[in-house]
Amino acid sequence: MNIRNIALDQQAINTFALKKVLTVTELSKILQCSQITVHRRLKEWDALTSYNKNGRYYTIRSIPAFDKNGIWQYQDIYFSRYGTLKNTVVALASKSRKGMNHAELQEIIGLNPKCFMARFKELPGIKKERYKNYIIYFSGNSEKYEAQKRKRFPPEPASGELPPDAQAIIILVELIHHPHMSIDELTAQLQGKGHTIEAGNIAALFKKHRIDKKKQNTRS
Repeated sequence: MNIRNIALDQQAINTFALKKVLTVTELSKILQCSQITVHRRLKEWDALTSYNKNGRYYTIRSIPAFDKNGIWQYQDIYFSRYGTLKNTVVALASKSRKGMNHAELQEIIGLNPKCFMARFKELPGIKKERYKNYIIYFSGNSEKYEAQKRKRFPPEPASGELPPDAQAIIILVELIHHPHMSIDELTAQLQGKGHTIEAGNIAALFKKHRIDKKKQNTRS
């Protein structure tokens, strides 16, 4: 590489430091070369491509300050430590405590997975399962998969048994907000919020604390 090209490369690196992200068109002007050559340079620099905006933006690895999930957002442009969007989904689901559903993925990556997951026919190392109206992505590793499922779906207390203290608090708080609901209605309400609570457990809790739901349900 001649002195002129070295100087142009350094100019491009300095521009990255200033602007954070650049397009191929912008780099072509800075490097004074074709877009094909720009792509070759980006590969040599091990540059990162944005996983949104149709992959139009690039940055070099010394620029991003990735968050704990490996995501860096610059304005409305997103980059991932893992490179592609597909690799990012695989990494996040594999490392998660209890697998990930679409809402949980969206919260991290800033994009609605329903808009792109259909393009991924296969996700190597990932198990995809449907639970009620949700799709959940678990690790393909058998031990990790079992651990994730236990955390996602903890064993339900046997019907008629008192719920754990944490669930009892949740039930009583819900009762305060909805004092006229029947036990079945409270059960449906709590399960709709993702709690694994059965009607028998609520009934046992009310019996212990002498809560008469029959009287409460008849109040206007």
